[in-house]
Amino acid sequence: MPLKKFKADLLPKMKEISLNVKKDLLTSAMAGELVAKLKGRGIEFEDYRDYTIVDDASRIDWRASQRAQRLLVREYKLNVNFNVFFLIDVSESMLFASTKKLKCEYAAEVVASLFFGVLGSGNAAGFGLFSDGIVKMVKPQLGQKQFHLFEREIKNVKNYGGKKNMGKAIQQTMSILGTRALIFLVSDFIDTANEISDYLKIVSHVHETLGIMILDPRDFEIPETSGQLLLQDPFSDETIYVDAREYAKLYKEYNLKNRRLIETIFHQNKAKLVELRTNQSYFNPLMQFFRTSGARWR
Repeated sequence: MPLKKFKADLLPKMKEISLNVKKDLLTSAMAGELVAKLKGRGIEFEDYRDYTIVDDASRIDWRASQRAQRLLVREYKLNVNFNVFFLIDVSESMLFASTKKLKCEYAAEVVASLFFGVLGSGNAAGFGLFSDGIVKMVKPQLGQKQFHLFEREIKNVKNYGGKKNMGKAIQQTMSILGTRALIFLVSDFIDTANEISDYLKIVSHVHETLGIMILDPRDFEIPETSGQLLLQDPFSDETIYVDAREYAKLYKEYNLKNRRLIETIFHQNKAKLVELRTNQSYFNPLMQFFRTSGARWR
């Protein structure tokens, strides 16, 4: 199924999150285990802030809290430059929507926000688009030119479609990243468990790896209705009629099992994974994920 028009609205979302991304993402999420893996340490105490329910209680500074008579946590400033690479799924399964936004369009908005924030904080960013291997790749570099390259390629409809081979894409990415980096792996992760298990073990051993799972409501369950549904395999184009009521439960159980398997693979390889849904805003789930993950890494 070719993509005829790309309708993601990158700029408003980018502006919404960019003011927070330096403090919440780059300070909280990356100031622990990632910096330890990179050469040199660049963490300095910056200030205190009020404790929130998404913070790990181990981060509370009890002496400062006693003096202020309220719970405070320490904020750190990250002074080390590093590379961030976004590996983005543009295969056929991402060209689906039961809402107003295709999964690939939703993913583009998420990555655009993070990409802009990374560059704005003085770190290098690059990206790769993949289906059956890498379609387009730009190595991490500094400067806003990188964002313009990303914006041009992510909007190019010719880059979308085809089968998915995540293992091959990870392998190709490893071959071009000469230094340790933070890798965002962005996909719906549908039918990828077998191929990413071994490759994730390799990449997460060298690079800090974060998975962003983009899912449409129909990736969870089919509508509760009577009658038959025509289902089509996005890769083989094979179709099948199923009774909606008969298969609804089996479909839901199968997809839940797949998501839990992907979560297990990431956990076993000490990589982090966040699940985002196209019918919901990504802002709050991402910020909560980065805050809580960053606390655990420290």
